[in-house]
Amino acid sequence: MALTTVRGLDVARVRGLYLSLPSGPASLDGPLSAMQPESVIRAVIATLRSSPTQPGGTSFRSQRTASALLETRRAFGDLVGAGPESVVLGATLGGLHVQFAELLSRNWQLSDQIVLNRLDSDFVLTPWLRAARTCGVGVKWAEFDLETGEVPAWQYEHLITPQTRLVTVPLGNPATGTTPDVRAIADLAHDVGALVLADIGAAAPHLPLSLDELGADLMSVDAASFGGPTLSALIARPGLLIDVDEGSHAPAPKRFEFGPLPVELLDGATAAVDHLAGLDDQAAGTRRERLRRSISVAGAHTARLWEHFDERVAALPHVTVFGGPGPRLPVLGFTVARRRPAQVGEVLARRGVSVWTGPSGMSQLMTAFGADEIGGASFAGFMPHTTLGEVDQLLAGLAELG
Repeated sequence: MALTTVRGLDVARVRGLYLSLPSGPASLDGPLSAMQPESVIRAVIATLRSSPTQPGGTSFRSQRTASALLETRRAFGDLVGAGPESVVLGATLGGLHVQFAELLSRNWQLSDQIVLNRLDSDFVLTPWLRAARTCGVGVKWAEFDLETGEVPAWQYEHLITPQTRLVTVPLGNPATGTTPDVRAIADLAHDVGALVLADIGAAAPHLPLSLDELGADLMSVDAASFGGPTLSALIARPGLLIDVDEGSHAPAPKRFEFGPLPVELLDGATAAVDHLAGLDDQAAGTRRERLRRSISVAGAHTARLWEHFDERVAALPHVTVFGGPGPRLPVLGFTVARRRPAQVGEVLARRGVSVWTGPSGMSQLMTAFGADEIGGASFAGFMPHTTLGEVDQLLAGLAELG
């Protein structure tokens, strides 16, 4: 299998950062089951060996955790261009959304409304739907085009009204690769005083992100989607946490972190962000500057892989890819005629290709595409460590399924 340098990305070097890649199958599970680089694994092991404890105490171990906590906040902040004071950490993405749904909904009125999106994951939708039911506020749905997977921004002109309090936007759906015009949607929402929450989804390894440029008020990110441990963050625009605080004595962002933090994973999450920043060994400057450069270079590589796959999968009529052809994030949900996901996974595994066939956490999307009626879908994704040869392995395996 040839290892090449594509548009500035040294793929062979990147693959060397993952010790299990040379001997294992082609890992094309994408963001739903991302591989961990060796730096993340070593960071977690080193933290466990130090017997971490919760921050806030006077012991050396507690103070070390406090330092690690601040550095993890900085790392997540650098990912989207925010300061550490705007980063709230949690064990799960769903748990963070539950906390913020409870906090932000306490001032909602019966006449208020929220706008959700069919492409949002269940981790996003479930807490906000529950909060809406509890408060009696109305829920409107933004739809996506089944043919293209796109989310038309014009529909928000009708969905957003002076009664709107929150708008959620899926920035990088792991099945359709959709990247909506968050800025246009945010401008409409801000005109009526509504908050905008964008979930990064699958975008982190492929698309440089900026909270300010996108115009979002909150961004949620799961470190596991780009090779980190199971640690998540909600990142707010400057000043928002203080506004929501309502005079609490506990400082933001600590005020919003309920219960003990998974302190053994903090250094691993920081290492995952540092891994993204180091994808391009020519990147220099601050971590934020290196992230923008490295992710741009990595995104050019994975875009080339997607273009190669997209051109060839069209010749496989038994394979239905969610969303449309053309430029998108290099991730996909797909079904194979007369095959259930488990069968697809077994056949591909025999060809040395690993894809994700487990739960997706995207029930609205599964229903819209009718995949829930046939046992679900399979999912794949190309990462910075993916090679052209591995993409061809996937295509060969899909052809065999016909």
